[in-house]
Amino acid sequence: MQGRKLRIDWPTLKWMIFLTVLACAATWAIRGILVRAQRMAAADTSASMFASIASGSPAKAVLRLDSVNGKELKGTLLEKQSETVYLAPFERAPAVIAVLTPDTSVVMGKPQDIKVGAVVQLSGNIDANHILQTNLVVILTGYVRVSQKAR
Repeated sequence: MQGRKLRIDWPTLKWMIFLTVLACAATWAIRGILVRAQRMAAADTSASMFASIASGSPAKAVLRLDSVNGKELKGTLLEKQSETVYLAPFERAPAVIAVLTPDTSVVMGKPQDIKVGAVVQLSGNIDANHILQTNLVVILTGYVRVSQKAR
């Protein structure tokens, strides 16, 4: 018992390496999925919260688009009631203005889905003119329902 060495044969070593690489790849893939899911978490920004966001700060908002003019989007801010239901304000609220930047990426849809009437979640930074410089657009049109807020 005094001079016993642990001996691993070549096929066992190959399997150990394969399983280690597989575990690392699975961990990396799961982490990537969780990061993307967190980025796509629905925003819950009220009109008063959005109005008080300081210049240069990050912001997220769910809008129903009222106009799309090239890269400029104008829309009505919707309030989250549940994961699938958003409330439109009863009275006319000030429009949120957003601009699509060259760095803007679109998920859960295509750029062609950014049109009047679409429900979108926009993420980006607020500039000095209180315009949202968008870097991420999530198309929510087919996934959420918009209800009218009660009086």
